[in-house]
Amino acid sequence: MKGYILVEGEGELGAADNLITRLWKEAGHWHPWARAITCKNTHQRRGIEKGIGLIRAKGDAGALLILRDEDDACPRERGPQLASWARELDPPFPVAVVLMHREYEVLFLPCVELMAGRSLIGPDGQERPGLVPGTRWEHGDSWERTRDIKGWLSDHFPPGRVYKPTFDQWPMTRMIDVPTLRAAGVPCFGTLERALAFLASSFGQAGVYPPPGG
Repeated sequence: MKGYILVEGEGELGAADNLITRLWKEAGHWHPWARAITCKNTHQRRGIEKGIGLIRAKGDAGALLILRDEDDACPRERGPQLASWARELDPPFPVAVVLMHREYEVLFLPCVELMAGRSLIGPDGQERPGLVPGTRWEHGDSWERTRDIKGWLSDHFPPGRVYKPTFDQWPMTRMIDVPTLRAAGVPCFGTLERALAFLASSFGQAGVYPPPGG
């Protein structure tokens, strides 16, 4: 049995694999994770149904993580709603829904000082310029109140270079320092860690996170 990850965008494919595997192993869990799969419209009931149906058909699912951005809605309200749709489908494996508020790249912000001045090396081995030396996040702990983090990252790349998720999300995820990110208290990262703890404790059994009303 293995864990599966559903993501919305192409950029998250390798990035989600890297991050989830690192967090999973750090917590001492041994079940393997399959490569992330793109699944559109997981903010809608039909998308949740399609995604769970896809993983159910695999036959070897021990857990499912649905990971997606949530730009504007409140994750505390939206997460339980999506989870309720998953619960109605009665999957035979645990499902966790985690919303990155406002976008996946919020996880980079506490670590940009550590990333600054370092080249980004993609899975193809190609080296690209990354954040310019001296880049800092100067907005305190307002991680999730910032819109267009992708644009902010582009503003701190060298002239003529913009942040592209399909090229840059994976290498920047590899550069995340997990203790630094954890200490920053980014709310959606805390949700992600709680979701993984739930999946680990329920692996191979039924259940959905977050629970009703919370």
